[in-house]
Amino acid sequence: MHLSGKTINLMAGDYTATIVTVGGAIAGVKYRGHDITMPFNPESVPVAHQGKILAPWPNRITDGKYIFAGHNYQLGLTDVKTMSASHGLVAWKEWTITKMRGYSVELETYVTPTEGYPFLIKMTARYELIAGMGLKVDITAVNTGTTAAPYGVGMHPYLSCDGEVIDNCELKCPLTQVYTLTDRMVPDELVPAEKLGFDFSTQRKIGSTKIDHCFVSPDKTHINTIMLENQHLQVYLKSNAPYIQLFTAEKLGRRCLAVEPMSCTANAFNNGNGLIILEEQQYYTLSFVIGALEK
Repeated sequence: MHLSGKTINLMAGDYTATIVTVGGAIAGVKYRGHDITMPFNPESVPVAHQGKILAPWPNRITDGKYIFAGHNYQLGLTDVKTMSASHGLVAWKEWTITKMRGYSVELETYVTPTEGYPFLIKMTARYELIAGMGLKVDITAVNTGTTAAPYGVGMHPYLSCDGEVIDNCELKCPLTQVYTLTDRMVPDELVPAEKLGFDFSTQRKIGSTKIDHCFVSPDKTHINTIMLENQHLQVYLKSNAPYIQLFTAEKLGRRCLAVEPMSCTANAFNNGNGLIILEEQQYYTLSFVIGALEK
């Protein structure tokens, strides 16, 4: 076991992937030897929540406070800059390996009750490399407690064109509505992406654009494809998640682009944007695929 837990290496067709058990994180995905996600050393502690599962909420809850079913709750503050509870409760937990093959692995953990989140959620994450497609990820939550629970989920992969600075890469994103942000980094007003200079519905170079915003899918059942491209690679993430957070990864030298499928926005426990109420034994699955084509 290393600082990121146990390491699982998967292989199928032109793809290889490395998964670690702390946070159920994607430590790397390669296509024909090219890095298509920003890799990190499994023997290290990754920065910027690289590749990690974010549940039972993604992003931030302002002041760590929310009201649910008439009760006031206070979560621990984990983002000092914005004074918020950030990225849930499982990103730094050890997940248990329950099934494993050469091309797939299934991990499991529980969101155990705490003072700020007194609910019991069973989490299962399945990673499968599919030849000709890429890495398919399915994250399923089941409410195994005895009361309804507020829930949201996301994941934090960083797409990369073999480590090239994204200023030189082109981005295509079909989502044309995005939230403005308050000074505490939570959604404010839903506006056309072009208003913020974030309209990438026609593929174009990223340049010096800085993004750390939540985009909204126009159709919750439609599979959207986010494409990052340079002269040699087309790297994509496909998901029917209703929200996608894009982050230009200044913390990682802008050598990658965070493309985070999410079931809800930041502060969903308060603003209700995409909030899921899991009743007893009810489940929810977030799915996406990361893959690539060589040009």
